[in-house]
Amino acid sequence: MDKRFVLILLCASMLFCGACGDSATPVETTAGTSDSQTDSSVETEITDGLPDVDLDGWELRISAHHDALSDERTIYSSELNGELINDLIYNRNSDLMNRFNFTMTVIPGNGWADDYNRLKTSALAGSRDYDMAFLLPFAANGNLVLDGCVRNMLDVPYLNFDQPWWHTNVNELFTYDGYLPFVSSDYLLSSYQYANILIFNKVMADEFGLDGIYDMVRSGEWTLDSFAETVNQVSGDLNGNTVKDEGDRFGFATNYGYHALTFCYAIGEISVRFENDEVVLGYKDEKFYHLAEWMYDLFYNSSSVFEIGWDKECDITWDENRVFIQALWMNDLEKFRSYNSAYGIIPYPKYDEAQENYYTYVDARSGGVSIPIDATDETAEKVGLVLEALSCASYRDIIPEYLESVTNSKLTRDDDSIEMLEIISAGRRWDIGYTMATQTSYTWVLYNDLKASGGQIASALGARTPATIEYYNKIIEAYKELAARG
Repeated sequence: MDKRFVLILLCASMLFCGACGDSATPVETTAGTSDSQTDSSVETEITDGLPDVDLDGWELRISAHHDALSDERTIYSSELNGELINDLIYNRNSDLMNRFNFTMTVIPGNGWADDYNRLKTSALAGSRDYDMAFLLPFAANGNLVLDGCVRNMLDVPYLNFDQPWWHTNVNELFTYDGYLPFVSSDYLLSSYQYANILIFNKVMADEFGLDGIYDMVRSGEWTLDSFAETVNQVSGDLNGNTVKDEGDRFGFATNYGYHALTFCYAIGEISVRFENDEVVLGYKDEKFYHLAEWMYDLFYNSSSVFEIGWDKECDITWDENRVFIQALWMNDLEKFRSYNSAYGIIPYPKYDEAQENYYTYVDARSGGVSIPIDATDETAEKVGLVLEALSCASYRDIIPEYLESVTNSKLTRDDDSIEMLEIISAGRRWDIGYTMATQTSYTWVLYNDLKASGGQIASALGARTPATIEYYNKIIEAYKELAARG
């Protein structure tokens, strides 16, 4: 696929993310590029518009966190090794270090809790050990704000959030009272790697006459109802023991935690917002209650869903052709290179046909970028310059190549899946509730309470509401205090 086409795809998805803030009217998702797109606009050079600044050999020290996908390897490379993304990262960093005359040192992470504690201890002590942090806000929960250890990213010079390389949905969602603790942009490859997707088995699609899934997505008919009908049609008790077990054939395989939780976001729900000095909780509407009943029936009252362990591989391998649809993160496609059974990529289903767009959730493990509170104004200005340049260069040179690498013939096998990735990328969403609370929180109610509730989730939401409101009210107060510091 032409790299320039992928870049157009990316422009569209970034503009969509900026437009699909929680209270905004969604933009209709369509496949392909506009007929009005001209060759001259395709060829327009993408630049960051930054001035030529000599940083005089300044060392940028980055504290990185460690996670399976989003550790220091996604932002830094020490040498060329012939691998596409590694070499693109190396070249991007080298080009910018030469352009602005600075060096870059990345301090690797050592695990979720340790990485944040290292940053917090240094920043609050005024040690000035780090200039920038590639951190995991999810690991710190609300403590990232409550501890007050990072600067206001809205005050950082050179950051231009109107540019398409910034993830507007994130930066607007986590801004409150004029304070923004961290940002996300295309500098973070992990913001794509951790997008939730579905794949379907094309061998089984041929066997069961289910070759119209792409058309259902395009027509807007890929909904909760059609999803359930499809997976129920495929499932079967192959070993004849009348018990759902690993010897059967399943319509759907998923982790019952983060992948299953994506259904909440797929129907347009967000669990927590801050509005006008108030905590606004989602999930309390008929649409969500129906989703809970739907999930309970599918996950616990049918034999159609196979549970994948937390952070585990599916026990039924793809080439066995006994799982029709499987939930993945985008980067998991790399693991499917060796399989023979062809697959296609599709988004999570919509609530119903009246919902205009398809949405997905980007797992909070995708991370964010902050500047420690003890950084000087001069340091923050330098970081802003470099971060803006890194974000633009990633948008222009790395993300298109990454998307192409997971949509080439070795992975997705067909052009339809390229079109589906366009739709998925355009519908990426984030959530305060997922990022700033633990897995026992209100946001995770479908994971913690669905089975026990029998699908009647309203009382579980009600029971969790008072503590949730109290917790986020404390975060709102911390936001205000940090904003008042100026």
